[in-house]
Amino acid sequence: LCVTVKLFLYNCVYFSSSGLTGALRPEVRGKVGGVVELACNFPTSKHVGDVSSAPLRVVEWVRQGLDSPVLMKFGSYKPRIHPDYEGERVGVTGAGWKTDASEMEQPGCLKCKVLNLEKNHSPRNMLSFSTGRVSLATNPSPTFSQAPPPVLEALVGSHFSLACVAHGNPPPTITWLKDGKPTGQREGSCICQDGLLSLRAVSAQAAGQYTCHASNAEGNVTRVTKVKIKGPPVIVAPPQSISVNISQDALLQCQAYADPPNMTYVWRKNGENVYHTESLKSRVKIMVDGTLLISSVIPEDSGNYTCMPTNGLLTPPTASANLTVMHPAQALQMPPQTYLPTGMEGVVACPAAAQPPLLRVDWTKDGEPLDLSMYPGWTLTPAGSLFMAAVNDDASGEYTCTPYNSYGTMGSSGPTDVILKDPPSFSITPERQYKEEAGQSLLIPCQGKKEDPTIKVTWSKVDLVRRTSYSVLANGSLLLQPLTKDHQGAWECVAANRVAAVKTSTRVFVL
Repeated sequence: LCVTVKLFLYNCVYFSSSGLTGALRPEVRGKVGGVVELACNFPTSKHVGDVSSAPLRVVEWVRQGLDSPVLMKFGSYKPRIHPDYEGERVGVTGAGWKTDASEMEQPGCLKCKVLNLEKNHSPRNMLSFSTGRVSLATNPSPTFSQAPPPVLEALVGSHFSLACVAHGNPPPTITWLKDGKPTGQREGSCICQDGLLSLRAVSAQAAGQYTCHASNAEGNVTRVTKVKIKGPPVIVAPPQSISVNISQDALLQCQAYADPPNMTYVWRKNGENVYHTESLKSRVKIMVDGTLLISSVIPEDSGNYTCMPTNGLLTPPTASANLTVMHPAQALQMPPQTYLPTGMEGVVACPAAAQPPLLRVDWTKDGEPLDLSMYPGWTLTPAGSLFMAAVNDDASGEYTCTPYNSYGTMGSSGPTDVILKDPPSFSITPERQYKEEAGQSLLIPCQGKKEDPTIKVTWSKVDLVRRTSYSVLANGSLLLQPLTKDHQGAWECVAANRVAAVKTSTRVFVL
């Protein structure tokens, strides 16, 4: 609650019939809400010890703009007070008066008139009067002519301004505080100028209490505005990557703050909503505080999980963490048949999931443990796959694998039958190079052996700079029509079947 205080200056001089006899205080100060006393006393002609009645003088206080005196006093009689100044707010002291300073809010002119009616004065003196001129000025404390609202709401990323204009004499100084601390001329994106506080592209940190403070020598006033920043949630506790043993429950925490607070949490595993993931949807629950609960985890639960809190405003934030399920090595699905190319390199893989990582893989062939020393050129890769340098008839058979890690194993894989098949080969190959004029047609042959109907022939340009149009005929031949400069360069023909791929190449020159 602020009180506006106004300051007044009064000058009072008195005269007698013989001229200027004295002057009272040239200045009288008062504040609105207080009391100001204006003295206009005259020397008396009574002798010492005289107990006669008060001197016969008529004292008038006149204010410019009023038809009748503000105050009139005759001798010891009760003074007459202007109706506008009646009541307890005006008192009389001698030939002066005192009044509530709030009655004098406007600058103007006051006069003190005295008419001397004493008997021992000559008729001329009895009719004479003197006046004292009282100057009135105001020095008010600050008052707001434009004040900021009590509450302001803004959206994250938007701009907002708070106007604060105050008047007073002398002109008040405007300062801004945020949460009790000065904002400064420029703080972050805050610009304070001529009482206007502006913030651009605000963030959630812009929320708080902003105080406009107007002050001058006569006092000060303040106005407080609570600024609320609304926007998408802010994640205050993102999820952390964790490792959990198989069959235990996993908790991934995610806490966010939002204004407005009508917030929901969405969790995704590897980009898919957890409630839409077949292996998860019956074992997951999103808690009120955003925590994701996965009951009785299995190895397939391992992956990247993303938390997304949303309240419907702007773009919701996200935070991710990895869940690692610790378990014994697990053999995954083996294909029923594995085809290997006769006379070429061959690999029989053991698909496995292991956390901690694999330590070893044991193999069986036709129901017996596989002894690699019995098969020259056979080795195990770091991933546990069975590598054969040159596939021959010894490779045929039924294989199983058993992966191990520091937690042990979850058992052997299902069997896979290794079947030998001849690699693809060409019956017709292209020449080393071809030369043809632009605009003509060019047909380049390339065919696989007709004995293997599974062979598929494909063509590609080796040094492709930009997309080039071409077509491949049913027999595998390459057709370039019409021939352009884009066709010039190296071309590659590939023949592939289910066990291997072979390739040949040629070069085209466009004249």
